[in-house]
Amino acid sequence: MSDDGRTDGRTDGRSNSRAHVGILWCANQRHRKGNGWAFPPNVRRKLVDLTANKRVGHFFGGLAPWGIRLDVDPAVRPHVIGNAWLAPFRRDAFDVVVLDPPYVRLRGQEKRRLFDQAAWCAREWVIWFHTVWVAANAGMTLEDAWLVRVGDSCHVRCLQVFRVVRKASAPPDCWATGGPALRYNRWLTGQRGLFQPEVVS
Repeated sequence: MSDDGRTDGRTDGRSNSRAHVGILWCANQRHRKGNGWAFPPNVRRKLVDLTANKRVGHFFGGLAPWGIRLDVDPAVRPHVIGNAWLAPFRRDAFDVVVLDPPYVRLRGQEKRRLFDQAAWCAREWVIWFHTVWVAANAGMTLEDAWLVRVGDSCHVRCLQVFRVVRKASAPPDCWATGGPALRYNRWLTGQRGLFQPEVVS
């Protein structure tokens, strides 16, 4: 392990390349606005640095202060109200797509479809911020990662940077059939009350 808390480790995805894994420490105090759908300050700073001078799409936009925000919740006033599993963007619309979904456990198929959609829209990276460490989809490789301590008595977060190395030849079929994706689909038909994001402190 290096002096800054980083270590080299094999990726858990589909590549034998080496990824760097570090620790990102956040203080106990979080300065939240509105309903709390905001990155912890140190995570926000890390993401802003990583994505400097890049076109950024936030597929669960929340209150991200930069980039184009797609979100299902109109209360956070996103640029685009819509479904992350059916993102209304063209291929390579962004350099980077950031995924910060509600902290529910996604089934494997739901996660794969979400990442396929993000990779279609991202020219370089898909960044994942969640309580669950995930493996790369086909066509992606883990490039950088941090375990994030957000406060005392809180779930540890995972911040993972996946490089898009190969794209599908056609847009993914992402009309998901269950779990959080289904709740998004029902929201699209006007049943907004069915979507209740779960927030882990």
